[in-house]
Amino acid sequence: MSAQLSHAEKLSFIHDGYIVIKQAVAEDVVNDARKLVQSYLPEHERRLLVPPELATHPDILALFRQSRAADILRSEMGPFPDVVSCQVAVTPAGDTLGGDPSPHVDGSWSGKIPASATEIEPGRGRPRDAARYFGENDDKRGDNDGQLWIDPDRRLSIGSYTALVGVALNDQLLPGCGQLGVLRGMHEPVQACFRRQRAAGGVIGPEGPDWPRIKATPGGRTYCNGLPDTIRELARERAAGAKKIEGWPWPELTPVLLARGDAVIAMHSCPHTPTPNHGREARMNVYFRIRRLRPENPHEGSRRVGHGVNDHPDRGYFGQFLEYPETYDPWQTSIEKMCDHWSEWDGLKSLAVGVDSEGG
Repeated sequence: MSAQLSHAEKLSFIHDGYIVIKQAVAEDVVNDARKLVQSYLPEHERRLLVPPELATHPDILALFRQSRAADILRSEMGPFPDVVSCQVAVTPAGDTLGGDPSPHVDGSWSGKIPASATEIEPGRGRPRDAARYFGENDDKRGDNDGQLWIDPDRRLSIGSYTALVGVALNDQLLPGCGQLGVLRGMHEPVQACFRRQRAAGGVIGPEGPDWPRIKATPGGRTYCNGLPDTIRELARERAAGAKKIEGWPWPELTPVLLARGDAVIAMHSCPHTPTPNHGREARMNVYFRIRRLRPENPHEGSRRVGHGVNDHPDRGYFGQFLEYPETYDPWQTSIEKMCDHWSEWDGLKSLAVGVDSEGG
């Protein structure tokens, strides 16, 4: 099968922010990985972070390394460091994930937060007693291994990469069986938000303009806010009048329908979320977070970065600050890439020039 996208597929990817690659992984590779995942994970338990020996096992990494998705990325995006780890995401049958799906852009901190909206500062959305939840110096790692700040100067509060690749280990063709949901086409409005934040001279990401870090629902439930406010509003507007999908009660979300061995490639800026699994079988996906090679970066390929799983690769996977030469500013580089995401796609950037930056 081709290692390149067709012209029509390129246009679809540019418009939607994601694309499904059919039969991306050979059946024997999928079978080996599936057996391994089943042997490690309890049948009725969902884990965000799995044992390291599973996430770094060669049979699991082969889902990407030996996939057509990897070949397509080399062709359409460009070179990238070898993956050394991944996220194994299993949603057991009958797992509702605690409520409605929560679409987000990867890279934000998620952890213990105040239980009451009165404990949250308006605007930036910080706890009034920040040290209690964030540590004395905003230094607590999140439950998702995320960091409150990516850079020491606190100008960037969200990590980034180039593409999310998800490989299905079971059929997910019937809406409502736990598949990935995306806010289709919202990658361009997210990029536009990053640009507005940059132009305002404030924080890029949560705590920046239009993006309180912690919010509360009308009913008073507090939550870590994974999206700018304008993105949620725009998604709801676009969903108004949308055709209903049986078994899928979230009109703003598009279900990513995958067969066993299929893969999805999504832009970092394309908001996504796991969804409740009302099926009879556990939903089993393995995700790889890929960032295009940055030759000026002395840490490209270093295992301490955790390429493949890390969504904040300007810092070490465990949150450690890395040393950089004075000639290279990793955080400003990431800001510029987030504000011009097609610049990281060698085979697509010229075709994407005409895309409306506001997502129209």
